[in-house]
Amino acid sequence: MTTAERVPFQCLAADAAAALIRAEPDLKLFDVRDLQSYQQEHLDGAMHLSEDRVPLWVGRLPREAPLLVYCYHGNASKTFAQMFSDFRFARVYSVDGGFRPLANALAAPAGEEAPSDALSSALSAFLADWEYPAGDLDAGGPHGLTLLMRAALQGEREIVQELLALGVDLHARNDDGNTALWLACVSRDAGLVQDLIEAGSELDNRNDAGATALMYTASSDRPQLLELLLAAGADPQLRNFDDLRAVELAASRACLKLLRHTAE
Repeated sequence: MTTAERVPFQCLAADAAAALIRAEPDLKLFDVRDLQSYQQEHLDGAMHLSEDRVPLWVGRLPREAPLLVYCYHGNASKTFAQMFSDFRFARVYSVDGGFRPLANALAAPAGEEAPSDALSSALSAFLADWEYPAGDLDAGGPHGLTLLMRAALQGEREIVQELLALGVDLHARNDDGNTALWLACVSRDAGLVQDLIEAGSELDNRNDAGATALMYTASSDRPQLLELLLAAGADPQLRNFDDLRAVELAASRACLKLLRHTAE
């Protein structure tokens, strides 16, 4: 009996992965992010996969089945893709950049660009200063920061407002798993934070350490922003990966006072 030769898995850019999904209806999609992130949103047809369930799928799927794996940023998916490749699956793919670029590629026509004449002079200058491409307002820069994240971090409220009006991705995550809302909290601009809340930012997004923006504002002594997030409905009972809630991270009496109703 001969053993099938191991075929290395392939890494695909988001647009190539989206094209593969459209072209192959039998493609098996696996989401290897944490279960909560999967439950918040995932690609249609994608199945959640944890390491302990890999043997189940190895025993269930034919070796010729095409498999595509995505994670947060394209790192963990390679580990899972390697597992399937080691079990002699012939067509295994990992998505570079992870979930958000792939979701964006599936949601928009390939190559769609924002018209440059729709941008204000201030936004055009901001793009040039931070070396972002004018044709892709959701492109990631250093550390995975999108243009919206960078503007939020710098406290550029008018730039943020213009980007929101242009329909940029509110839910994109940087290399640490943080969204623009978290970075707006870093800037301490309450108006900017309120803009992002009203635009529909995910209040309880958990970064790669399990922390939320609410936890950050509590731990960094930002009571005004903490109060805004609580009023908008952010969940104070969530715990980070160290099993701590916002109230247990409060860095000041003012923050603790706002969270005292959550203490056990």
